[in-house]
Amino acid sequence: MTERNSKLISILSFAASILIIIQVIYISLSGEAACLNQGCEIVESLTTIPPLYFNLIGFFYFQALCWLFFLARKKGGFLTDLSRLVLLTGLAVEGTLVAYQLHIADALCSYCLILFTIILLLNALAGWKQLVTGLSIFSGIIVISSFLSFGPNALLSKQKTINSGTYGTRVCLNPQKELYLFFSADCPHCKNVLQALEGCNSCDFHFNPIEKLDDFDLAGTKLSDSYDPELNKLLLKLLGIDAIPVLLEKNKSGFSIIKGEQQIIHYIEQACYLTDPLLYLDNEGQSQQENIPIFSEEGECSLTIECDEEEVK
Repeated sequence: MTERNSKLISILSFAASILIIIQVIYISLSGEAACLNQGCEIVESLTTIPPLYFNLIGFFYFQALCWLFFLARKKGGFLTDLSRLVLLTGLAVEGTLVAYQLHIADALCSYCLILFTIILLLNALAGWKQLVTGLSIFSGIIVISSFLSFGPNALLSKQKTINSGTYGTRVCLNPQKELYLFFSADCPHCKNVLQALEGCNSCDFHFNPIEKLDDFDLAGTKLSDSYDPELNKLLLKLLGIDAIPVLLEKNKSGFSIIKGEQQIIHYIEQACYLTDPLLYLDNEGQSQQENIPIFSEEGECSLTIECDEEEVK
């Protein structure tokens, strides 16, 4: 590594620390981080410490890099080896964060990727051996993380339940069933299901959106003080569900799952409006008296692909 590259590392590290301190000031004033996409909000909601502290750690890291390389140019020896080790540590940390975003949050944070790019560039300036070593560590973390299941641990570490994702509830005097509806405000199939809930019924409904709602005008709904829509997305992911609407019926043995607009409306009409016993339909259209989950592929909106009104059948 040349002295010129060493100086560049110090300068870029200092610049990165300034970028982070600007973010810290923005968080202190607005209460949230500045970001180019929604991925930042998703990642921040899954951390165990506030974004402010997370950024302060990054600030001290880049400041440490700046001064380590400055002193290494003056004295060399042990400080040179230590500065290289700290650089590799940063890339290892970034590998863990990127793996977390890919396999748990299922979203990439643009601000985090900017910092990752800076750390990668700093390792490249330290020489090709440093870069190859850093990329090996980074790649190893990404690959091994893909073999692990983090979802349940992420849910448990937050110590949250399905009710933590409930935006509002609508209760009746003598409820026969307790139901959780997972939906999106922009999904036309979800809108049709919500219309089917108008009027009195014999079910308690919990509304669990997968995104922040600006308003919700279903009469008789009592809004929660707080809710976490990302928790609802995580729960659907754990269940292997990638489309909405989804209705979960709470029973003694756990939950039954009903998917798709037509099946959910059919279920609501029988379970929440009629006094006759609820009849489930199997894959061949035959009625079943058993309390089993129903899975349907019709009348759904993908969680990843926008669903237009014209696509509704």
